Amino acid sequence: MTFAEILARYIGRQVEVYAFDLFLEGTLLSVGTNSFVVEVRNGSYITPDQQVTVFLLNVQGVRVLSETSI
Repeated sequence: MTFAEILARYIGRQVEVYAFDLFLEGTLLSVGTNSFVVEVRNGSYITPDQQVTVFLLNVQGVRVLSETSI
């Protein structure tokens, strides 16, 4: 099983993505063979959320957050 196949099981979940010079937090939207897309939440109400494509080669780690909120 590849990393992309494992990651695809968490589509729709909140994730944190760690890359060499990047930290993202948002909703995992889709996963391809070489990349995945995260909808990043923006801290202000003025700017809309953005969809960011992350290439798997650049990723150091992905943390899937709990489904339940406290």
